[in-house]
Amino acid sequence: AVGSPDGFDIVLDAVLGEFFKPGWECLAPGGRYVVYGAASMTPQQDSLGLLGWAKLAWQWLRRPWVDPLELPGQNKSVMGFNLIHCFNKAELLSSLLEDLLALDLPAPRVGLSLPFEKAVDALRTFR
Repeated sequence: AVGSPDGFDIVLDAVLGEFFKPGWECLAPGGRYVVYGAASMTPQQDSLGLLGWAKLAWQWLRRPWVDPLELPGQNKSVMGFNLIHCFNKAELLSSLLEDLLALDLPAPRVGLSLPFEKAVDALRTFR
């Protein structure tokens, strides 16, 4: 793995698709692969049409998978994360936010700001 002779302890993946396998292969024994999105499965246009649905079905059929029987031997784990499951846990979220703020990280770089009325355009920008 780049920058780590033994691999990475954690891989955070919001894309999946063709990015899963290289990330999985760079994971160190005892590492965790966290899936928190699947951008590769997100349609790239507003209306899919028959061809678009067929392409999406093909991607779904070819999506990455891990054999659970191989996990103990590899000593790796795959897990999913969705922040929506924390919405009813205000105390936990508050504590996590305090811990995050305590890291005193630099502000993220924002390349584009749009008003709420342009939310659809903002989402299209991510494509």
